[in-house]
Formats: sequence, structure tokens, C-alpha cells
Amino acid sequence: MRPGEAVMKLVCLGYHFELVGEKVRYEWQGHGDPDHAVVRPLLEFVKAHKPEVLYFLKCHCPRCGGVVFGIFNGVQRCMACYWEEQTRLYPAMAEVKH
Repeated sequence: MRPGEAVMKLVCLGYHFELVGEKVRYEWQGHGDPDHAVVRPLLEFVKAHKPEVLYFLKCHCPRCGGVVFGIFNGVQRCMACYWEEQTRLYPAMAEVKH
């Protein structure tokens, strides 16, 4: 498993991550209590790979995990999360295929 995958699994389970300087902060925001048998090994893995996790958190979209960004109306946005909005604003983008 790669560090970014561990972060995204934790996000899917209900954790929120953010960077504060060079510190990784995380908080449980899911419903009920987290399943410690599942969560504990993932959190230990994240802590053991802090430099890679820092880099991942600096470069990924917290919403979808994507890493492709663009500047739209002066705001940096994830291309995957805002694709529909972008194609409405810039119809020629709808023809872009990947």
C-alpha cells in the first residue's frame, strides 16, 4: 500500500486530514465510532510514512484524491471535481478526451 492510498481509505471511512505547516492533523468526522481494528493499522502506516503523506496532502484534492488542478476565476480547483462546471464555463473543454 502507498501512503496516499492509506490516507484516502481513512477519508472514505470518515476521517478528515489537513496540513498545518509541516504537521498532519486528522480528525474523525464519521458517524458513530470508528472501527479501531481497521483504522489503527492505517493510522500507524500514515504516521510511519509521514514525509510521503505530507507530500501527498500538499498535492491531492481532499474531495476525490485527484492530483490535476487548474486555476479558474482565480481559484485553484481540482479538474475532476469541477469538470462539469468547467465545461459549462468553457464549452470547448467538453471535447477534451483522456
